[in-house]
Amino acid sequence: MVKNTGVVSLVLAGAMLTGCLTPVFADETQGGSDLEPVTLEWYVAEDSQSGNDEVFAALNEYLQEKINTTINFHFVSISEYASKVGTILMSGQDVDIVNCNSELPYTDYVKKDSFIPMDDLLEEYAPKTKELIPENLWSAMKVDGKIYGVPSYKDSVQMYSVMVNQTLADDLGIDLSDVTIHNYQDMVPIMEEAWTLRNEKHPEYKLSDTEYVPLTRTCPSLGQWAQYETINGLAVVNVPGVEDYEGKGAGELVFNKYDTQEFREMCETTAHFVTEGIIHSDTWYWDPDRIYSADPYAYLVDDIGSGYVTVSEHLFSDNFVTTMLPFDAKIASTNYLQAAVNCISSTSKNPERAMMALEIINTDPYFATTIRFGTEGKYWNATDEENVISFEGTLNEDPAARSNYYWYGAQFGSLVFSKVPSGYPNNFTELIQEANESAISDTNLGFIFDPTPVTNEIAACNAVIDEYETNLIFGFIPESEVDANIDEFLQKLNDSGAEKIVAEAQSQLDAWRAENK
Repeated sequence: MVKNTGVVSLVLAGAMLTGCLTPVFADETQGGSDLEPVTLEWYVAEDSQSGNDEVFAALNEYLQEKINTTINFHFVSISEYASKVGTILMSGQDVDIVNCNSELPYTDYVKKDSFIPMDDLLEEYAPKTKELIPENLWSAMKVDGKIYGVPSYKDSVQMYSVMVNQTLADDLGIDLSDVTIHNYQDMVPIMEEAWTLRNEKHPEYKLSDTEYVPLTRTCPSLGQWAQYETINGLAVVNVPGVEDYEGKGAGELVFNKYDTQEFREMCETTAHFVTEGIIHSDTWYWDPDRIYSADPYAYLVDDIGSGYVTVSEHLFSDNFVTTMLPFDAKIASTNYLQAAVNCISSTSKNPERAMMALEIINTDPYFATTIRFGTEGKYWNATDEENVISFEGTLNEDPAARSNYYWYGAQFGSLVFSKVPSGYPNNFTELIQEANESAISDTNLGFIFDPTPVTNEIAACNAVIDEYETNLIFGFIPESEVDANIDEFLQKLNDSGAEKIVAEAQSQLDAWRAENK
């Protein structure tokens, strides 16, 4: 197992243990007076909020002082991000910094020549950022030997957890103190027990002969039901030591994640939960006013979280206590790391300045905190606890109507220099570092699939996935029709080239493993 060790780990840990959020590297960002003024365009997958104009004006004042640079922040909703920003990148429009994520895949757009290699730029203009991120994580950013993006150093490994309403569990007499969660399958018997007990103790949640208040609004994804390492899209491999997919090897064997018994069982279970009422048949639109979201005796599972190392006890409501049940394995993978990356566009006229901006974005405590929470005194206040801030009496006080609040804010760069909200420990970033170091790294970390030989097949299969996956994973298909629907889904995937995608992924992975392992 590879560990994220090195000098940076020791320096970070020392800074965090002493509560210090000043940059951990000695040299200061150079003053901007000797630089020509530059304006950069930065596209981020995020919704805008009412306080953005004021907050980003303050950030630009800071950037002008440091590197004589102004950033135009373009916020694009995640639902529109791929189409809007993808079109901009392909059009040749002037862009400087682009946030890559699951909707705008890093490797795909590197292969489209949308971004510039930044190895030399990192060395010259962003040495703190270069040293901050462990070498094995940089390896996951290399395409044909070059780095094209800066990953957000945060919870940089896949770590899921189930957010449980402890108040309801206690009310029902369900003891969670010794519960170990390997994957979401372990929650199924707990949910079934809670469903019976809640309906007996709280009959008022039976709204009619056919409708109940559900026990959760959350449906697991396949990766939460049975963890895997993604190679590309439907092509995945087992995680060594986890191996949730029976008979599918230990990281060396590529398979279609939908053509598995685990996918079938997840869809069947979700459909059964809908039949029973544990999940509402129209879960997307159930309780649009969130009447039951603050009800301490309604939902047992509020969320299946990703990236949490700890949570505040009133994460979802002051009316009940939340307990986090983490999965027993954390996984380092190329695909997960590439879900939050900032790149420099090939059309940028100021790549050097863009890299200088990324240096500040990723390593400057003022910038990291302000972009996530706004300016001190108006959007947050300091507390007696080092590194911990409060929103009481500020524009961010009301969780339902915050003015500038983006926590964790992975799309804005590395998290480890930001202050944290009250309810989180002041050594929060140290906990993240520890989680990263304890993850299973004996995966195919650093392998990057080249989709070029199967581009058409990937597009065709994605269209099929769009047609079937949502209905299956949210239980929109009647329980009696799930198996037939999956059979039809798999046939269409194979007709569209799924087997060719898997074969190509296997060939590339075999070659990479032979060279690297």
